[in-house]
Amino acid sequence: MKYYDVFGESGYDSAFLTTYAFSAQAFEDVPFPRLRGAGCRNISVLADQRMVNTSFEEFGPPRFAGTLYHVVKISVPGAFHPKITLLSGAEKGRLLIGSANLTGLGLGGNRELIADIPYTAERPEYLHIFGQALRYIAGRVPSDDPWFPSALERAFRQSRWLQTAYLDETSENLEDLKLIIDRPDDAILGQMVEAIGGDPIERLIVISPFWDEGLEGLARLRVALGNPETDLLVQPSAGQFPVESVTRHDKLRLFNAAVDGSSRFVHAKLFLALGATWDHVISGSMNCSFPALLGPEASKGNAEAGVYKRVTRGAALTTLGLEEYEDHPLQFSDLPPKDQRATALSSPPAPADAGTFELHARRLTWRPSVHGAFDAREIRLLDRDESETGQVLEIGAASGKNWEIDPDMPRPRLAVVVATDGTRSAPSFVIDLDVLASSTRPVQRGRKRRIIDELEELEQEDLTILEALNELEMLDDSSQNEISAQSKPHAKETSTDTEKKDHKVLPYEAFVQARNRALEQNQHRPHWVAGRGETAASVINACLNRLVGLVSEDFSETDERALMQDASTDLRTTEPSQDDENTAESHDHSVTKQEKSAQRARAKATARKFLEAVQSFEKRTASLKEKRITTAELVRLRALLQVVMASAVPISGASRAHQVLTLNSKDGTEWPRLIGRLLLQHFGTIRALQLLDVEADEAEHTRVLDYLATARFAARAAVKGASASPALAPIQRKLKEIAADIDTQVKAISKGNDSDSASLAGLEEKLETRFGYLFS
Repeated sequence: MKYYDVFGESGYDSAFLTTYAFSAQAFEDVPFPRLRGAGCRNISVLADQRMVNTSFEEFGPPRFAGTLYHVVKISVPGAFHPKITLLSGAEKGRLLIGSANLTGLGLGGNRELIADIPYTAERPEYLHIFGQALRYIAGRVPSDDPWFPSALERAFRQSRWLQTAYLDETSENLEDLKLIIDRPDDAILGQMVEAIGGDPIERLIVISPFWDEGLEGLARLRVALGNPETDLLVQPSAGQFPVESVTRHDKLRLFNAAVDGSSRFVHAKLFLALGATWDHVISGSMNCSFPALLGPEASKGNAEAGVYKRVTRGAALTTLGLEEYEDHPLQFSDLPPKDQRATALSSPPAPADAGTFELHARRLTWRPSVHGAFDAREIRLLDRDESETGQVLEIGAASGKNWEIDPDMPRPRLAVVVATDGTRSAPSFVIDLDVLASSTRPVQRGRKRRIIDELEELEQEDLTILEALNELEMLDDSSQNEISAQSKPHAKETSTDTEKKDHKVLPYEAFVQARNRALEQNQHRPHWVAGRGETAASVINACLNRLVGLVSEDFSETDERALMQDASTDLRTTEPSQDDENTAESHDHSVTKQEKSAQRARAKATARKFLEAVQSFEKRTASLKEKRITTAELVRLRALLQVVMASAVPISGASRAHQVLTLNSKDGTEWPRLIGRLLLQHFGTIRALQLLDVEADEAEHTRVLDYLATARFAARAAVKGASASPALAPIQRKLKEIAADIDTQVKAISKGNDSDSASLAGLEEKLETRFGYLFS
């Protein structure tokens, strides 16, 4: 099997990968487009922080990290060294643990060794291994990472079996297969010995590309296994083995690990303990070195991951293709002495880490690195081509910072921190939560895919948005019911689960109080995990923001096309047929009196539909009186307000064909009246914010701000519209009262929070640009 072929297999929607060395170019050229092309879109990579920064500094930052996939920089005392790939889908999973980094050499150049563990409903015996591996990965992610909790939750929604494995820590380990990972109180060596058990070891065979200089790791391993005869398979041309240390050990033999004449670097790691009863095979990321095998004892022990497999006695060598290794012995003289060996060149210090940058809505948040002092002066924002966008952010004394980003500027993709002495950090990608939320959604099919596609094609607000919201909510409810039904037979609700549920949803007032406390303590947001992701409310709210131009230009779709083209994906287009062209033929006919009458009738019928939508909203709101509501209700009102304003006839000037709501009507369809009726429901019939429950997610608060800004703008527009129409004089006073009430609520919510005030002002400015013509 070629390692990179695995990433092109269909049936997986989530991928969690760990690596020591990370080459963004190699990853984005080979496995990443294969994963995306096969339908796997929810992708997270954990990599050693020092190696990431060095790679980005020397070879350039990634093109797609932060927008199409997530990268987490991990810092540990030694090296973050595990190489794990966990793939999950609705019906199956695949776990690969071995020696291969996510680099060009690791993916196709070196000789690597990788354990391949499957999961299906028909083969569930390895389910607990997936749970252990995912808990290990999640446990390495910093608690304040802005995206990983959402990626994990998204994987659980698509793969219920994976959530079951993750939550169930009580399952017993198999005797013949075990996951070996670094633990604070249990070294890799101890786990290896425990897995082997009491089976007397007659011979130990080791393949390792790197060793500690005194072979101390090997010595400890041999003592723990009863000092068996030991064969070391090394690659002379690599020049890494400390041959001088061999004389300190007895019963050692050396053999050539590269016997096929290939110059490929043998990067595989293997410990093969041949026992009296079993063959014990241990492989993974661990070199035969002191930091790898005895991490807790080493001052800078590594993070490692491997697999133990027990097989029939005498079967391991044949299975691994090593049955003839003894035919290629080495003499000490075949190996270069210390003064001729390849040694690690003295390299300059690793570039400073820029920290983490998170972009959500219009707010950029920076969390400086906690590792290493860096007297930061300013942050320079870059586009994907590493050209400066012109946005320079000054840094004050506080350790964490938030800035409002101009939505008319390109979305920043990269950031560099500049110190007071002019030193620059390694470039860091910006984690764009809004783009990630969309680009990493699972491939949708059927009705939901059709609805989302239709929303993305909308160029102006109309009633189809309300229809889409209703249908998406029904699909969400149906999906949740189906998931609940499927999970009941094996649901094990622990106290931890209950605590999560208790803290996930809370009244909006309590959310604001907690959020304000967090901000006062210089935290960029509450520490709760993200919410449910692409709900109906979030999809519709994103559509409304796009229509008003709130979100600046996003290049993720362009990137997606470029990525697929690079991966030789066939992006075919269909040329219009001759018949299609004929149907678009225009005819220059004068508009007759009869046609004008028909147009007026159609406009009146359309206006009637708006009135029916408002009446339906009033009934819905009345039924919710004194009941708890969610932000979906806020989005529903916001959508109706924008739809009405998009279809309103301006106070002065010509109207367009789709603008059917006038200022004078005999059937109550005047647009100021409809806006007033809508606003009265949330700011009169019910006090929406007092009845609002939200998930512990900053996106929920953003939706509240969007709702308030739209309501305030619409109220002011209605006041101006009513003032211009004598027929609406009876309702002018009531509209002014509603507008004043909304203005008071908006000020109360944003009081003392400059960021919220800026967000409200930013959206109202966009609304003014889009709908200001109504009363100009």
